[in-house]
Amino acid sequence: MGDTSFYLATGRAVLFVEGRPMSSSAATPAVSEPPPAARDDRFPAGVPYIVGNEGAERFSFYGMRQILYIYLTSLFISFAAESTVAPDALAGAKVHATQVVHLFNAGVYLFPMIGAILADRLLGKYRVIFWVSLVYCAGHAALAFAGRSGALGNLSLAELAMYAGLILVSIGSGGIKPCVSANVGDQFTAKNAHLVTRIFQIFYFIINFGSFFASLLTPWLYQNCGAEWAFGVPGILMGIATVVFWFGRRKFVRAPPRPGGKLGLLDFLASSLLASPLLVLVAVGAAVAEEVVRAAMGDQAGAVTVALRHIAHGYWPHALVAAGGFALGAVLFIVRQQIEQDTGFFATLLYCWRRRGARRPGEDFWAPARIRFGDEAADGPPAVLRIIVVFSMVSVFWALFDQHSSTWIEQAKAMNLTLTVPTIFWNGWVIPGLLSAAIFGAVWLFLWVANRPVPRWLTLGFLGLLGAWGLAALGLQLARGATETITLLPAQIAALNPLLVMIIIPLLNVLVYRPCERRGRPLQPLHRMTAGMFLASLAFVAVAILQARIQAAGRGEVHVLWQIIPFFILTIAEVLVSVTGLEFAYTQAPRAMKSTIMGFWLLCVTLGNVLVAFLAPLETLSLAKFFWIFAGLMAAAAVIFALLAAGYKGRTYLQSG
Repeated sequence: MGDTSFYLATGRAVLFVEGRPMSSSAATPAVSEPPPAARDDRFPAGVPYIVGNEGAERFSFYGMRQILYIYLTSLFISFAAESTVAPDALAGAKVHATQVVHLFNAGVYLFPMIGAILADRLLGKYRVIFWVSLVYCAGHAALAFAGRSGALGNLSLAELAMYAGLILVSIGSGGIKPCVSANVGDQFTAKNAHLVTRIFQIFYFIINFGSFFASLLTPWLYQNCGAEWAFGVPGILMGIATVVFWFGRRKFVRAPPRPGGKLGLLDFLASSLLASPLLVLVAVGAAVAEEVVRAAMGDQAGAVTVALRHIAHGYWPHALVAAGGFALGAVLFIVRQQIEQDTGFFATLLYCWRRRGARRPGEDFWAPARIRFGDEAADGPPAVLRIIVVFSMVSVFWALFDQHSSTWIEQAKAMNLTLTVPTIFWNGWVIPGLLSAAIFGAVWLFLWVANRPVPRWLTLGFLGLLGAWGLAALGLQLARGATETITLLPAQIAALNPLLVMIIIPLLNVLVYRPCERRGRPLQPLHRMTAGMFLASLAFVAVAILQARIQAAGRGEVHVLWQIIPFFILTIAEVLVSVTGLEFAYTQAPRAMKSTIMGFWLLCVTLGNVLVAFLAPLETLSLAKFFWIFAGLMAAAAVIFALLAAGYKGRTYLQSG
């Protein structure tokens, strides 16, 4: 999935205020090198609880998100059969559902900037993770209540509970996201630091593992047990995640928040208020954009002007809140820097701006910071700005990628979802075998990170038994030859993404990256990202052509397995853009700025989802045209990205450097 934020496990995932207090001198006293620590190949005692928490939390998040679009569309047409709803009303419901899904995604990736500061600067990671986990559970409970209210016919209460649940889940998920990777990094010492890479590989696996099974199970629950259980089961998993994390409370290494106290509170308040415009944009931006887009699509002269006047009249209080919040945040930020100067991105920028007149001839804008704080502190902000310029087009990628949980589900609903499978082999081995392997794999992984690995003979025995079971089922299938027809659910097709991620990452390493390295021509990160962005455009070309075929052939005529093609292309693009992009940004930013880059990366995801919410009214033109619009936007963004990448000049900063 598109959740690779754990790659930046710096322990200081902060956007607006960040950096250590510096002395007035840039000189660093020489210290003798400590003797090398003895190597320890055991995982820290708290790691199993963090891994268990992450797996259950990701299952809960992707599970509820996978059915969100379908439920919202049904809610907005009062749970009537789509065939009985007027076309305009149905189209409006789909547009509204698309907007809500993507604004929810935007919120999920906006709140980490605030949660990170709360953890790093004021409360500490453990307390933030635990308490926002309870908020998370409350959000799932509200969603389950919405499902129950909708089933009882109380639509207004269901809609209110749905919005409340989405806000709580976005706060919970966003609050946890920046803290988990930093928290797991805090558990390691010099003795076992060599295991850090391995634990983040485990994290990436467990995210996609949980997503895969959530994408299969929750749509089935929604179809067979109703929305109450479909939203409730992910909530139960989130409750389990919270309990697992609580059990590890005495085993965690807890890095204290810095600076804490009054300064930490000022950091949190200032950063939260500076984010006010973004919060307001997520809250009302789609409604504003819908008025403009619909006016632009109409034929009436001056309609856009009328819409803009109406927006100015109706939404000025929101604009006032955004401006007032930002101004107050700026004041608190300045007050905080006057109490004690730090070397974060905005702090250094403000410091240099206020002392711009003190520069000597020939000195650059960052010279005051270089004199006061040293070269690395002064190099940080321009390095961040260079990366931001290059990454400015990545938002468009996220606008495309996250549509596999909205518009791609809408496409799947119009396709042939039936599949003929061999009865004995499917029911006798594929389904139970997959579940057995999943349970065994989860137990094996948990025991491994708990330093109690499953004996090799038991692992080999299980795999042998699973293989023999499969061969027996295959033999019976060939002997009897019975088949049956099953019906896939539209939201289940998205399970292809995490499954393909787990396959494509090793394949790219074996078939592409390593051969290029052996030939002395390794693929550079920005080249990989450029290829990924063009592939994302190609994925939407494929899905647009597929949608045109659906519209020409009629509903239910084109088989849903054709979606494998765009999913395969989009997943390759995800690996090339998401994983490579974070690794590149991490190496190109100085140590004190690595988490700032993380904040801007998450902001790209937020803005990409806001873009989809803004353009969602264009769905009414036809879904095929909607896909073509995004394919064109992505192609243009890819060209601009390639040009920016060609002119990029930076340097590599390693964490130990």
